[in-house]
Amino acid sequence: MAFVQESYDVAVVGAGHAGCEAALACARLGLKTIVFTVSVDSIALMPCNPNIGGSSKGHLVRELDALGGEMGKNIDKTFIQSKMLNKSKGPAVHSLRAQADKQSYTREMRKTLENQSNLTIRQAEISEILTTVNINSTELKSITGVKTSSGAIYKAKAVILCTGVYLNSRCLTGDLIEYTGPNGLRSATHLTDSLKNNGVRMFRFKTGTPARVDRRSLDFSKFEVQKGDVPVIPFSFSTKFESVQKEQIDCWLVYTNEKTHNIIRDNISRSPMFNGSIEGVGPRYCPSIEDKVMKFPDKNRHQIFIEPEGLYTNEMYLSGMSSSMPEDVQYEMYHSMEGFEHVHIVRNAYAIEYDCIDSTQLKSTLEFKSIDGLFAAGQFNGSSGYEEAAVQGLMAGINASMKILGRKPVVLDRSQAYIGVLIDDLVTKENFEPYRMMTSRSEYRLLLRQDNADIRLRKIGHDVGLVSDEEFDETCAKIKLIEQEINRLNNTFVGNTDSINDFLFTHSSNIINSGISLAELVKRPELNYESIGQIDLERPSLPFSVREEVNIEIKYEGYIKRQLAQVEAFKKLECKKIPKDIDYNEITNLRLEARQKLSRIKPDNVGMAGRISGVSPADISVLLIYIESYKHKK
Repeated sequence: MAFVQESYDVAVVGAGHAGCEAALACARLGLKTIVFTVSVDSIALMPCNPNIGGSSKGHLVRELDALGGEMGKNIDKTFIQSKMLNKSKGPAVHSLRAQADKQSYTREMRKTLENQSNLTIRQAEISEILTTVNINSTELKSITGVKTSSGAIYKAKAVILCTGVYLNSRCLTGDLIEYTGPNGLRSATHLTDSLKNNGVRMFRFKTGTPARVDRRSLDFSKFEVQKGDVPVIPFSFSTKFESVQKEQIDCWLVYTNEKTHNIIRDNISRSPMFNGSIEGVGPRYCPSIEDKVMKFPDKNRHQIFIEPEGLYTNEMYLSGMSSSMPEDVQYEMYHSMEGFEHVHIVRNAYAIEYDCIDSTQLKSTLEFKSIDGLFAAGQFNGSSGYEEAAVQGLMAGINASMKILGRKPVVLDRSQAYIGVLIDDLVTKENFEPYRMMTSRSEYRLLLRQDNADIRLRKIGHDVGLVSDEEFDETCAKIKLIEQEINRLNNTFVGNTDSINDFLFTHSSNIINSGISLAELVKRPELNYESIGQIDLERPSLPFSVREEVNIEIKYEGYIKRQLAQVEAFKKLECKKIPKDIDYNEITNLRLEARQKLSRIKPDNVGMAGRISGVSPADISVLLIYIESYKHKK
């Protein structure tokens, strides 16, 4: 019997946000790459919210961009509104968020993939991963390729699974259950069995999305308008500032009310979330509207943001109102809100269930511990969100490429990037619900700001080969300007003249009796780098990004030094490697739970071991003593 058989360096399964980044990274590093999707029209699809970024997620996108990823560049080309969130708070939590024209975003990313050398796009469902026994260990398997539902075989040195929410997916709207992927696309029904047959542990998770409504049926006079920022800050460090200064589209804010909540309470037994129809576990930090109403009974209203889906459509997205309620209940609860009295639904809200993996089966490189050459990224790993998916896709793509090219893997630790925090949490902590990135998850968030992602990570991206010499040189020049300006401010002094004290008095700042450096003035809470420009007569003309860094580095100098000291202590534990062949069952003083967790997760170092749930500080002390004696035995 004749069948198709082709060979590639890397096969990427799925072309969502993780798959796109993985495929582009591999192809740009010179590897012959093929990416599979159940529908070519769903490349970089945004089936849920029409935006990129947001609290902590904006950090991830800027880090991805600094490493050479595509998402930041793509949203800069296709956004219709942009905002920097949390500006009233400190710089550690400032996060960029942009509304996308969904069709344009998908179209632009597809164009990027289609025109990338070394990259082939193939519409097909992958039904099997192909493995063989590893020649170095009978306990390990090695990936050899993938097989499609039509029987075609694609041999590959590495395979990256980025299946998103498509594995055995089903969409629920009340009693209506449709066995499809998001937006009515076909689900992938075969791969789960192949993974289980290869010893992969699977979970069943759930997420949801709100209804889309017709713009023409809304009364905007009853909504609060939400404008974009002026000027616009681009996501990508490579995007020219001037190119993103354009007219923006408005969003709006509305609230649910007690009538809305009563409708939900009266019909809660019809919600699949509450009547047992849904098997999967949903995201704690992105709950459905029925979840909010039932879990917070004292709250008499919830925010709903009305967001355009694009420039050339009347579909509007209702952020904050995801639901799995029946169709008639959805209409009733939407009609109960001000401005929605005559609303028309274009697409019903729905919940979606899907198969994903227990991500503690992965190494920090996102390669399976038990299957050599098989990598995983995105919602398939039990995370949620476009941004979390994209950064995992990039890192999986980089590490699959490094493995094939015989180069050192790239693992970012928790002190280097939010990406490091995300992946470390996934591979060390048992996540029984979709994982969402938050600024509170990072211990060193003052160091890991969105504004300095290029300073932290550009060199790594350049060393890998995804950041051009020109882009890296620009970052080096920026760092030099920042250092020079901080040095100048530390060594430029002003005296207690009338003009200086008048300036300080005007800004409600204490007057001075002797000379003081400009840097010391910047540190004052009521002043900053921009405001002291009035008395800084020799100030050079500098780009906004440089001025921003100068202000933060000076103003938060003490806090930054304190976090750097904490990082040094953290690094000491990360440097204490755990021997690969250690048998935790031999460490009798370890508690049983710790022995079981350490044996299953197999952490690389003591720091990682200490972050595993169920492993106590006392267990770590025992482990440290054992490692020292173990080394002496060897």
